[in-house]
Amino acid sequence: MIHRKTLFAVAAVLIALALSAPLPAHAAATAKQLSTNFTLVNLDKDNPATGAISYLLESGADWPGVSAGNLSFSLPPNGGSIQIKQYFDPSMQPGRGSVVIASDSPVGAIVQIQARGQTPTQGAYTGFLEGHSVYYVPLAARNRFTLSGTGNSQIIIQNADSEAVTVTVDLIPSESATVSYTRTIAAIQPGVSYYYDLSEEANLPDNWIGSAVVTALNARKITVVSNFFQGPDILQTFNAFPQEELGPEWVVPVFFSRLENGLNTVITVQNIGGTQIAAGALSMHCATIWGNTPAELDFTNPAPIATNGSYSFNPVGDALAYPVAWAGTCEVEAAGASLAAIVQMRYYNSPTGVIGASAYEAVRAGGTDRVMFVPLVAKVLANGFASVVGIRNLGASSTALTLHYIPATNGNCPVASCDINHDGVVDAADEIIIAGLILPGGGSLQRNHRLGTGTDSAEAENGLPNNWEGSLRIESASQPIDGYVQLTYYKNVAGDQFMAHRVFTRALA
Repeated sequence: MIHRKTLFAVAAVLIALALSAPLPAHAAATAKQLSTNFTLVNLDKDNPATGAISYLLESGADWPGVSAGNLSFSLPPNGGSIQIKQYFDPSMQPGRGSVVIASDSPVGAIVQIQARGQTPTQGAYTGFLEGHSVYYVPLAARNRFTLSGTGNSQIIIQNADSEAVTVTVDLIPSESATVSYTRTIAAIQPGVSYYYDLSEEANLPDNWIGSAVVTALNARKITVVSNFFQGPDILQTFNAFPQEELGPEWVVPVFFSRLENGLNTVITVQNIGGTQIAAGALSMHCATIWGNTPAELDFTNPAPIATNGSYSFNPVGDALAYPVAWAGTCEVEAAGASLAAIVQMRYYNSPTGVIGASAYEAVRAGGTDRVMFVPLVAKVLANGFASVVGIRNLGASSTALTLHYIPATNGNCPVASCDINHDGVVDAADEIIIAGLILPGGGSLQRNHRLGTGTDSAEAENGLPNNWEGSLRIESASQPIDGYVQLTYYKNVAGDQFMAHRVFTRALA
């Protein structure tokens, strides 16, 4: 079974795009002109994936000027990947809209959002493999005061149906003195994305914060992504949660509390059950992965959480309750409740001045998949781009991991670094296999590609050459696994150059 699963022969992957235009800011939530790229990875074990890519403007019209090479793809089985950078397409016209990808085998997609040629703003999310009728957004804000500047949400709703769809967006405050509001958005056309910018919603007051429920009427299918902007540069992008993927227990692969470099992890949990969660009934239990003291941490909610309301476990806002320089893995649970949870990673008071932030969806407990796909891995590229992969053992017993690093074959992985068999070309024969990693039951580990070859660290991937780029397939011998990815720039510069997203998984066989 594949994360955000699909079992039909032709898989439809849905993603939203925003291309830079020679116009003022495309949304009031940000003053930036945003561009995108996306990476596709073949999730099928045995079969190649070939398919077509359709680009649509907000109006529903076909996107003009897309180069022929960006309209189709062919990927080798079991982890073959390709990256398509819209901003390098010489004839594609500027604009904003969406993409639908039809493939004869299941593929996963990640999208990177970038403010190019400006002070950096970046976010990332995973494309959807299928649509659903109801989605939950644990965090939403309008002109909200935050420690990182004014916060505003942009909720992107894409029609995943074959007919026009009307949706409602219920905005539920997390503070009882604040108003709630329902917005109706009519007749979104098939494949088209609607960008709902809360900063422009006059029916909400300033400093509003809460959560959202997005519903497609008449059981039509949609997908939903949220951009949470803070101040002039910070962006946290995450996928909303389909109703079918809710549960009482969620896993946080890696949790950071007040690291020396300023990095913290905030866990925001939305209560989607029929009743409120009583004070103390939502718990977060964490165990160290770095040998920190204390070895375990426990937290609960101090006040009741209303239906569709949310609560955040926050080392930044509640510093006295959290240790300094602590890293671990956590489980969040409220017995009998129905929850969704996002993981927000942010630098605060960094000694080097880094302000980056990112977000991704927590892992629902109970998964059984033993293969994990990372569409894009980069090790200390010359431009400063590098990734960190977090792997969590969802089982109770230890398991052995085998990592398959598959180089990008479209020129992104240079021959000098990636031609492992020295035949003059980079192809599937240059796959690097790293075996022997042991992941304890319930434990997490990181493969830190920000660390150059030769680094003395248990997290360093010294079997992978510097300047390597491609995809990663991880196989677990006996226990289910899941995880997330950080996309970062190890050369610290101004702005937000920090992104994160979930991985894709499937059964081993």
